[in-house]
Amino acid sequence: MSTMNDLRNLALQLEEIGTEYSRLSWVQYTAGYDFGVIDAYKKIVNFYKNENNYKIVLDMKEKEETLSFEDKRRVELMFNLFEPYHLSPECTELSEKIQAKVTELSQILNTFRFKLDGKEITSVEIKNILSQEEDREKRKAAFFCRSQIDKTLVDAGFLELLKLRKEYAKLRGEKDFVELKLKEDGLDSSVFNGWKEQLQEMLPRIEEKRKEYAQKFNDGNKIMPWDEMYINSKLAPLLTKEIDLSNYYDNLRDFFLLFDINIDEYNITYDVFPRKNKSEWGYNFPIQTGKDSRILANVKNKYFNYGVLLHETGHGVHSFLMDPEMVILNIGVNGIVTEGIANLFGSFRNKEIFFEKFFKDEIEEAREQFKNIREYNKLTSLFSITSILFDQELYKNDIQSLEDIYSVYWKVYKELYNEEPYDKVFPWGFRIHHTTHPIYLHNYFMGDVTCEMLAKVFNEKNGTKAIADNPKEFKNFLMKEVIEPSGLYKYNELFEKISGEKFSLKYIL
Repeated sequence: MSTMNDLRNLALQLEEIGTEYSRLSWVQYTAGYDFGVIDAYKKIVNFYKNENNYKIVLDMKEKEETLSFEDKRRVELMFNLFEPYHLSPECTELSEKIQAKVTELSQILNTFRFKLDGKEITSVEIKNILSQEEDREKRKAAFFCRSQIDKTLVDAGFLELLKLRKEYAKLRGEKDFVELKLKEDGLDSSVFNGWKEQLQEMLPRIEEKRKEYAQKFNDGNKIMPWDEMYINSKLAPLLTKEIDLSNYYDNLRDFFLLFDINIDEYNITYDVFPRKNKSEWGYNFPIQTGKDSRILANVKNKYFNYGVLLHETGHGVHSFLMDPEMVILNIGVNGIVTEGIANLFGSFRNKEIFFEKFFKDEIEEAREQFKNIREYNKLTSLFSITSILFDQELYKNDIQSLEDIYSVYWKVYKELYNEEPYDKVFPWGFRIHHTTHPIYLHNYFMGDVTCEMLAKVFNEKNGTKAIADNPKEFKNFLMKEVIEPSGLYKYNELFEKISGEKFSLKYIL
């Protein structure tokens, strides 16, 4: 009969072949070369399909009643990983088809470059136009040039990918792909109940403030998506200040040392400057928990780029604060927790504990500007509900064409804001999550809610007004309350364990 040690050995083998896949993915995303990503993924699938491996899991599942709470959780996590590959050959075949299509489309996303006025333009340059260009029409053109990849993705098979995922969810016996993905993350769609109504309730207050900013910074024009980064830069011009990013690592290290976290001791690899055939997004590749973490970003010499560097380093730090020996429980750490911790560290870009180093000669000005940014970001945070619901509606509607995708977006937009579409298209394909990480965008927003909750609980326990008042103690709090137990609990259980309350948007409202 199998033992918990057999289950652990199974997880260690899985970690080893997963590490190979992650390393090959890193090469594909950073250099545009595919040295066998699909073959590496097939090794993982074959490991899951192996009947002897699955028997070990089933043996332990039969013993659940005799196991401790922690071991029950370990068995649950391993069973959830293996079971989908033993439901039917059709399920497994579809899973492999989906991954093959994702890999193919990822290659397109990583190497595609937009064009503006007939010239190739990078995502960094687009952000600079959106944040600094005074000509509103030029900002609009830069915003919509990102829709160029939409047709390319559809022509390459994005609609087929949607179809395959929908078929897979049906084979798994789920209502739709959304429910399947949420279930895999220990959630269900009820977590989104009331979000639409809460957004609509807040809209009058939000729009009132945005009208004020429109009058002040946007020639009285309504703030549109191509104006958002521009308004940010007007509220805090220091965001777009030219700074030397060649010493980014030293600045990151000095900051994390304030939390008693020394990233010099961690094996974190950085690849942060743009080049051809490299993905233009920002990622953390958790190659192997607590042993190898890699960060991809695309930055140029503007202060606001520290946001992505802090966020992705937050992911890396999280990996090294976890116990690599807890190989099975680490599988159970929810994406909301990982994005929440990354968002938490990313948010320090706008706080004095980080920015004081860069703006010593204008500190009072910086304090006022970044206070304005923090307030504005909180004001607009609910708008992320639009992309979250759009991501879900892609799997709840019959989509046969690119035009259908645009229709779904505008349907969500109209239902939320009671406004007519402001264009025929909307750039969606450039956001890689729709291709590689579907039904994931809620993790960022819910991660922000989690950050607000953690700050509130920490400050109440320690009599502080902000995390920055005692960063070393906050690191201890984060370890004890979040990182150490996070693999043991489903997200909602962990949230309630820390806060004493069920998950609620009230922490940001």
